[in-house]
Amino acid sequence: MKMFEVADNDFSVEEIIGSMGAPEVGAVVAYVGVVRGTSEGKEVAGIEFDRDEEAIDRVRALADNALGDFEIEDVAIVHRVGQLEVGDKLLLIAVSAAHRQAAFDACMSIIDSIKEVHSGWGKETYKQGAG
Repeated sequence: MKMFEVADNDFSVEEIIGSMGAPEVGAVVAYVGVVRGTSEGKEVAGIEFDRDEEAIDRVRALADNALGDFEIEDVAIVHRVGQLEVGDKLLLIAVSAAHRQAAFDACMSIIDSIKEVHSGWGKETYKQGAG
């Protein structure tokens, strides 16, 4: 199973992870990315992700690739778009597998690849006087 969603609103980590159970699954690894309050020494007010179809397609492809590249059962990626504030969840990557190492490896690979996509996609805004 593969799930990929672009979300305008908050999402339930528990609900998504709960849908990943199967008799052959021995591990579910999840990563939740949140908007942090500082970046490169500046105070962040928020970050915005628009509906950039190229960036969205690149993230969607990561889920497809993970299923082929790793011995995993399920992968779920949820990425928020719109204006997000410090502390908001912006990303969920969840991977299930028979064994934990495959789940960790796939999750880390996806995280590293999404970070590359974020470099040109997310637009941080800073608090007054922080720039």
